[in-house]
Amino acid sequence: MIAEAESDAYRRVAPETAWPLSRGAGVLVGIVDSGVSAAATGLAGAVAPGRDVVAGGRADTDCLGRGTALAAVIAARPQPANLLSGVAPAARILPVRVNAAKGGIPPGKLAAGIRAAVDAGSRVVLVAVGAAPDPALAAAVAHAEARDVLVVAAVGNEKPGADGTPGPPWYPAAYPLVLAVGGVDAKGQATELVTGRAGLDLVAPGKDVHTVGTTGPGNYVIGGAPAAAAYVAGAAALVRSYRPGLKAAQVRRWLVDTAAPAGSAGRRLDVYAAVSAVAPAAPRTRGAAGVKPFALPAEKGHDPASRIAIGVVGLAVMLTIGLMFVVAVVRRRGHDAADAGSR
Repeated sequence: MIAEAESDAYRRVAPETAWPLSRGAGVLVGIVDSGVSAAATGLAGAVAPGRDVVAGGRADTDCLGRGTALAAVIAARPQPANLLSGVAPAARILPVRVNAAKGGIPPGKLAAGIRAAVDAGSRVVLVAVGAAPDPALAAAVAHAEARDVLVVAAVGNEKPGADGTPGPPWYPAAYPLVLAVGGVDAKGQATELVTGRAGLDLVAPGKDVHTVGTTGPGNYVIGGAPAAAAYVAGAAALVRSYRPGLKAAQVRRWLVDTAAPAGSAGRRLDVYAAVSAVAPAAPRTRGAAGVKPFALPAEKGHDPASRIAIGVVGLAVMLTIGLMFVVAVVRRRGHDAADAGSR
């Protein structure tokens, strides 16, 4: 579907509110999908050659268009004749092709794609598709965490069984070390049905999301959890650029804890809060409590208990001195009164 104007989804994300602080400069975002067209509108100069794990070689072309569409949501550069801009318009894109045709992707290919994106220097990796759980896929996610790379993935489920029971959740989104994202419409309703086992962490707009095609000036409309995950990946790029000292686990928690309550949908991405928040974020696991106050580090040679003891002693000394002063004043006034009476 061709779009003619700025989307409501983009207005709800409002990434430009965070641009005075960060535009994603210096952050490479890996997209594990169908490749990304370097010739796409708004992506000129933003796309690295990447890697094709299917056939070898580069991945800066895209015969399916999905990887390119997601890349534009993340990092499209503003164009004078086009209202579309990515969430992080100064970030760069590393395309990793894991499929060249429509259909499911084996978990081994996803695993190889994640590893390729990590090893090429990505600080954020977007996986917009899913597969069954697999040891190689779990190991690739652990590799990303060990290399301080944040993996953002779309939630979903495999096809339901013959009896209508929901299919198994998509991986890698269901792994605890992955930031799992679902899509919602303007009313906050989920764009696709997923089971609780899918491990949802965040939601973002996933309906009528405007993006670009592989070539030409037109804008197109996409939707679903993959589009929502692209918004979150862009926000992660903004945070990693503005706060380069945060580890991947901290950024994962930061994005969740700064998100806005979204009722039954969970928590909704808040780009401005994610970039501008000042509260510290420590590594969290899925389902953990929110941000807790950080204690100031104890001075060398003093533990917190000794500080309390010193404080109590100091307070006692101050009270004793104050009491002695009051007694002295009362006695002086008594002497003065006696002297006045004897005159």
